[in-house]
Amino acid sequence: MKKFQVSVEFHSGQQVNFTTKSDVRKDMYRLNINGEDCIVTDDNFVLNISKIKALKVKKLKRNSA
Repeated sequence: MKKFQVSVEFHSGQQVNFTTKSDVRKDMYRLNINGEDCIVTDDNFVLNISKIKALKVKKLKRNSA
């Protein structure tokens, strides 16, 4: 299963890091919440597009046993 490390920086200066199983650059869908465009991942993380300053996605390597 693919996993991605996502690092988000907002215009307010707040930074959020999380791991998800979807590449938010490709495997996501848009949703309009209270008139704001948002990104929703497969893991139900919701990000407001207008508040994002920077978005970095890194594919995590699988652990070899």
